[in-house]
Amino acid sequence: MFLPLLSVLLLPVAYAEVKVIEADSAYVMSDNDSKIDARRIAMQEVKRKALELAGTYIESLTEVKNYELTKDEVRTYTSGIMETEVVTEQMRGTADHPEIYIKARCKIDTDVLMKLIEHYRDSEDLKEQLEASAKESEALRKERDDLVRQLAAEKDKGKAEETRKKLDTALAKEETHDDTTRVWTNLAYKLGEDDKNGHEIQQAELDNSAIVLERAITVNPQNQRAHILLAVIYQKKGDYASAENELRTVIQHNPSNPIPHMRLGILLRQTGRYEEALREFHFVERLRPHNLMMLYYTGMTLRDMKRCGRSVQYLHKFLKDERSNRFPKYQDRALRSIEVCTEPGAHQRKISQD
Repeated sequence: MFLPLLSVLLLPVAYAEVKVIEADSAYVMSDNDSKIDARRIAMQEVKRKALELAGTYIESLTEVKNYELTKDEVRTYTSGIMETEVVTEQMRGTADHPEIYIKARCKIDTDVLMKLIEHYRDSEDLKEQLEASAKESEALRKERDDLVRQLAAEKDKGKAEETRKKLDTALAKEETHDDTTRVWTNLAYKLGEDDKNGHEIQQAELDNSAIVLERAITVNPQNQRAHILLAVIYQKKGDYASAENELRTVIQHNPSNPIPHMRLGILLRQTGRYEEALREFHFVERLRPHNLMMLYYTGMTLRDMKRCGRSVQYLHKFLKDERSNRFPKYQDRALRSIEVCTEPGAHQRKISQD
């Protein structure tokens, strides 16, 4: 069980945009607890407390108020960039009631945070994943707390061992969820919808991120964000078969989720499978007829198929949407495609791809 213990310190540091939060937490072990799991539980709790306090501070910033972000959005963004360092770890209490005490120092670069928020505000799909991450995080925390209570109350040693195994699995899911959030926060906007978005990503960053995500999927095969991110990384590395497999796995588990359908359509278009790509975009269209990227990619895919009339219709819808102003490169491509498509004899020529 947790003691009602929490100390927090906002420390001034050399650079004004970096905030440091110190939080501590104590976990009293029951007869059925292992020291390893007790430490993992205490660590999750101290990070949660630090994150809540960091979120309260960040919500007060003018930029965040202007963005009109929810508390869940703020906390999910922050958890992805918060650096946590254990500064004190002690076993204390009594022989009958030992407790593990952890004090951690967490750093948040608000300048980096604001840049990330600016990137993610531009993507409807990324914002949806943000909401899903917040809900999943809360569900995993509740699962862990329920199992902790069950374990403390269990008198039967055999049943206690089974509960301890469930708790170990729940903690692994929670830890890999945190890892996925960090990868997602720092990498997803760089990958974006288009492979040619201009962000330089080192091969080592892709490889290390893939390792983290592969572990997350091993621990929790239902981690949809990990599957989707891993698919984009595989696509970036040119492993299209693995990328397609990850996306189809997500679709199999949640066929009504438009995000993997959108990503699969982009992958299929990139590999020249235009009819299949179009089916995926039309699926997204039925659910979200005003999805900006769906309009763009449907138009560009129809252009690739020399169906210029329909292509121009979708690209005009894309350009008329004010949100397209956030994507000047896409606007330029759409305008060029419309210009080429409306030239005499366009349907008889091969139109160069972007």
